[in-house]
Amino acid sequence: MMLMIYLPIGIIQWENLHNNKDMKHDEEEFDSKQYLFKFGERLTKIRKSKGYSQDRLCNEAGFSRGTLSKIEAGKVDPQLTTLARIAETIGVPLKKILDLE
Repeated sequence: MMLMIYLPIGIIQWENLHNNKDMKHDEEEFDSKQYLFKFGERLTKIRKSKGYSQDRLCNEAGFSRGTLSKIEAGKVDPQLTTLARIAETIGVPLKKILDLE
């Protein structure tokens, strides 16, 4: 049995999509834990450069210090709305927080 996926761009055969090694840009698997860790480090650096402690940011943005602590430690994958509140509170564009390159 072959699963067919219907998208606006056409039909994709799941078997071909799943087994196609050429679709990878890189032979390495995406390491989400490492990505979240790097993201957390970047967020911490930006927060501190703007003069915000974790407590101050959390109080002004309206979420718990535990949430921010987990994000900065790379232990959770934050929601976009949470990141938008952080960016707005510390006065930086969301793009700056998300740019890891």
